[in-house]
Amino acid sequence: MKSIHYVFILVLAAAIFFVEYDLSRRTEKLAIANKKNQTKPVADTNLTPVQPVVIDQGENAAILKNFIGKFKQEAVQMAQLQNDPEAVQVRLMALAKEMSSSDVQSLYELISDDKKDGDQRALAIELLSLKNDTASMLALQNFVGNNKNVNGNKWDRKKELETVLRAQAVEGIASFPQKDIAISTLGFLQSKVDEKFLSDRISRAAAGLNNLAPSLQQQDEEALKNLLE
Repeated sequence: MKSIHYVFILVLAAAIFFVEYDLSRRTEKLAIANKKNQTKPVADTNLTPVQPVVIDQGENAAILKNFIGKFKQEAVQMAQLQNDPEAVQVRLMALAKEMSSSDVQSLYELISDDKKDGDQRALAIELLSLKNDTASMLALQNFVGNNKNVNGNKWDRKKELETVLRAQAVEGIASFPQKDIAISTLGFLQSKVDEKFLSDRISRAAAGLNNLAPSLQQQDEEALKNLLE
């Protein structure tokens, strides 16, 4: 009986390491993609102020429906085996660029609702990470730091998915192109989060950004290697 228990513990530990390994690889890919797509604001005193475009309710609803439609379609595709990861990344980058501030808020509400589909929530976190602006960063920060879901109940720490999704959000924060903002955000979350696995993930991400430790991918690869030896 004890041997079965030990095998179960080993399998569970291996599963956690594989989750961490996958998340760290996604972080490095995000960082590379974000660096390539990073743009800096340019000040030009000769520019003529542009009047804001007023969008009527019908047009705004059509735009939102269009994004949500593409999002749901992508979620279905992501749930299936993908033969071309690079093509998937291109599609996600394009979809993230389409997001408006209302879309960011909609995705924040989605990821904060533990009754929603897990695949859609994971995709929403991925898109918020790729969007890479202040609003999306704040959405990820609030998701990780808030002890309650959108329905007002505390998130269930016994559900592995809830912890893994928040760990995914931490990876998105760590990939933010402005390193100082990423570090300060992780520091803020460190004081808010007391869940062991998630707190450790935040610490390791911050250490990597501060050059106090190897990257998350290197840490996970070494841990996985030690586990399998």
